[in-house]
Amino acid sequence: MKKWLILMLALLPLPVAADLSGLTFITEEYPPYNYRQHDRLEGVSIELLERIFAETDTALSREDVLYYPWARGYDTALSEPGTVLFSTTRTEQREALFQWVGPIATDRVTLIARRDSGIQLYDIEDVIAGGYRIAVIREDIGAQRLQEAGVPESQVHAAISNVSALRMLERGRVDLWAYGEDVAFWLMQEEGLPTTDYVPALTISESDLYYALHRDTDPSLVAHMQAALDRLRTQGVVSEILGGTIAFNTEEYPPYNYRDDDGRITGSATELLRAALDAADLDADFRLLPWARAYTEAQLRERHCVYSTTRTPERESLFTWVGPLASSTWAAFALEDAEIEADSLDDLAELSVGSFREDAVGQYAASQGIPIVVASAERENIGRLRAGLIDAWVTGEQTARYLAEEVDLPLRRLFAFNEVDLYLACHPSVPDQFIARLQAALARASMEARQ
Repeated sequence: MKKWLILMLALLPLPVAADLSGLTFITEEYPPYNYRQHDRLEGVSIELLERIFAETDTALSREDVLYYPWARGYDTALSEPGTVLFSTTRTEQREALFQWVGPIATDRVTLIARRDSGIQLYDIEDVIAGGYRIAVIREDIGAQRLQEAGVPESQVHAAISNVSALRMLERGRVDLWAYGEDVAFWLMQEEGLPTTDYVPALTISESDLYYALHRDTDPSLVAHMQAALDRLRTQGVVSEILGGTIAFNTEEYPPYNYRDDDGRITGSATELLRAALDAADLDADFRLLPWARAYTEAQLRERHCVYSTTRTPERESLFTWVGPLASSTWAAFALEDAEIEADSLDDLAELSVGSFREDAVGQYAASQGIPIVVASAERENIGRLRAGLIDAWVTGEQTARYLAEEVDLPLRRLFAFNEVDLYLACHPSVPDQFIARLQAALARASMEARQ
């Protein structure tokens, strides 16, 4: 009976008198949920709050939200009636300190290390035993979790801001950084640091983010704010703010991405992306196209991405990069019985060499002076090699072996000439919060695979 009553209340229109204008809203720098950019507050929680204001006929906007350092905002929300702090992790220890409206999103706090540090952690005891220095933000959930776990104060180093903590990690002043995973990866991108240089070493907290209201707030206001949020979630607004549905273009390039016998797009890179999207509560529409079209659409069309894409200096500024998804060895191949001997690209200069349109492997070989015969798709090169239309084929080694096995064509690897990582390359219009959450989920998947 109570569930039906709550549902009926949530679906009822809110009365005009139930606005939230008597409350003071406080936030901090915690992107992609809430942050300041060009003197304007942005982020998932900010966008959602403005929609709640509209839903409750509240004459407030993001310009009315106060922007404080986390410790000051937290202390204010604890001590001053009528205050709302966000985005706040809801924990057992904090439960009775506030009233709660949410959830906004799930936040995972991890200990982040530099990839080249070689740090491997299986539990918090490894952190203590290793004597690792850890950057934290005072009163942040990361700091609280470490304290609860019994990490000695001598190992914990308070930073004045999240950017300061990131720089402490970058410069080796600390070994680890305890912070929200997707927030940390968002900051790395904003600060121009390669996200691939950092890895999540250990998850120490997984909780939901909320709007935390002072415990003496009128319960009816809390209920109206929650009802508004519930309606927005039902309407799909929360998913839309997190980035909505992004087009993920790919091509027939097994074993990373291809269409199986049932017509489903699959492959190692595809399944990794699907898992990361699911973990990050994000949506994408997978589309298999000829590579040149898939690549061009991601370059020119908003809210489009393409994978599995080689990250090259020429392409770097064209996209926002997420990954890596896999690594690929570039090699040259010939038929097993072909009378060809070659140890380097230079030895192919007098031969007919196959690749396909807009492929990074063929483009690299062409830049080295090798004449390339371009096909519209990679699979065509198997038939052209068998028919003698090309003498050699330059491509990713795993792809060559997969396609050759598919048609029972014996190949001989002549030589390898490069090792590259493959990425998801996104049009710059893809929302920052989408990129940050997806990158964090991929980094976490990589960490779990290593363990």
